[in-house]
Amino acid sequence: MKLVIFDLDGTLTNTIPDIEDNVNKTMRKFGYPDITADEARRFVGSGAKLLIERSLKGAHPDNFDEIVAFYNDSYNFCGSPKTCVYQGMTELLKELKADGYALAVVSNKPQDGTTEVIRKFFGDGLFDYVYGQREGVKTKPDKEPVEIVLKALGAEKRDAVYVGDSEVDVMTAQNSGLYGISVLWGFREKELLIEHGASIFASTAAELREKIDLFFKNR
Repeated sequence: MKLVIFDLDGTLTNTIPDIEDNVNKTMRKFGYPDITADEARRFVGSGAKLLIERSLKGAHPDNFDEIVAFYNDSYNFCGSPKTCVYQGMTELLKELKADGYALAVVSNKPQDGTTEVIRKFFGDGLFDYVYGQREGVKTKPDKEPVEIVLKALGAEKRDAVYVGDSEVDVMTAQNSGLYGISVLWGFREKELLIEHGASIFASTAAELREKIDLFFKNR
């Protein structure tokens, strides 16, 4: 098997405009200030609870779980009207699939939202497994989500590459014992990725394909 596991936000799709809109819808609902697009970009990556916690900027409301639930309901089914796929990624996924690669997504976005985004922008059947954040399962950078995918697809670690855009993804690959590739079109700067141990980078979809093929050629 040749398996490529992708992060979603910042790797396959630019979701920041919709995340910003729905965080701000949530903040207004509960009487808190808006966040900016730059703050949304910095706050995402570790799941909805941490996104809302960071967006509250030090406030500790007693109804925190209610606020998170409102955000999840708002975002997960908003239809992602402002989200877009990064240049070349749809074509890359289709090429990898045609060439016999198995494809998976591992996201810290809740399962409903992950499924909705994948279905809207990539349809059904392109990915062999789509994993979103689930109750009772640790979020990335813990290795548990990746191990769930590996087990479900019957893949060994040597059979898999992990592709992401953030320091969370760098650590996820490290914690999972997978070869990691960091894309440079996402939500984090290269310097931050290097600080967390990233060493393999791709600036375009074509370059990403080269790095993926090279790994499997040399494994």
